[in-house]
Amino acid sequence: MFKITHGEALEIESQIRQLFSCGRSGVSGLADADHFESYPLDAAVMVVSYIYANGLQEKELQYEDFLGKYFTIFNYPNEYDAEKEVHNYINDLSDIVKKYLRSSK
Repeated sequence: MFKITHGEALEIESQIRQLFSCGRSGVSGLADADHFESYPLDAAVMVVSYIYANGLQEKELQYEDFLGKYFTIFNYPNEYDAEKEVHNYINDLSDIVKKYLRSSK
């Protein structure tokens, strides 16, 4: 599995903490940069799970392409420029989180 930098993981942690309104290590210890360094895709699964659990999805497979794209990139980092794609992943994840932060208020 592809590992990201701690700084990148902190950006992801911040997004998850905002969405779940929790502190560091919230969501049973998963909202933590130390965890996201080794498992950055867990954040995407958490975000999509939150959306579906709260009935906020617009269509059934709304985030299938998003998840598939980054699962492929991070599971095959040598075939894709995974280091470059980390920033795209963080930006895409942030856009999704912001959309649902606005809709929940």
